[in-house]
Amino acid sequence: MAADREAAWSGRSVSLALRRVDGVPVAFLEGELDVESVPEVERFLRRNLGPLFFKRHLVLDLERVRFIDSSFVTLLVSLVHRFQAERTELVLVRPVGAVRRVLALVGLPNLVPVYDAVDDAVAALESRVAPLIPPPFEAGIAAARAARA
Repeated sequence: MAADREAAWSGRSVSLALRRVDGVPVAFLEGELDVESVPEVERFLRRNLGPLFFKRHLVLDLERVRFIDSSFVTLLVSLVHRFQAERTELVLVRPVGAVRRVLALVGLPNLVPVYDAVDDAVAALESRVAPLIPPPFEAGIAAARAARA
């Protein structure tokens, strides 16, 4: 996996970093994604990838996200629709704990592929088979721990 740091931003409850991994933009999110921080996430993506960032594939790494609320889920659903309209993919990577459970409860893994490793997500995107078929998703903590091991 070849990765280069491109941009970073930190706010009160969230930190964001953007890197390209084999040419694919990967946003690394950390902290709490709630009604206060979610607008910053979208601004960060627009500032660093351009206003039409959804015209290219994008990976969101959620491994260090501790909390999400309905505003983040709403952002993801909105992004999924924009990406699908452009025939590009939004892919989530490494959600753990409560974040993984919330995503499963709202059924998001049925709309957007969720992978357990950045390399797997990038490889799937590089295969140029679109739309991606979401891989099997287990909501439990044990499944998330096993995937990281």
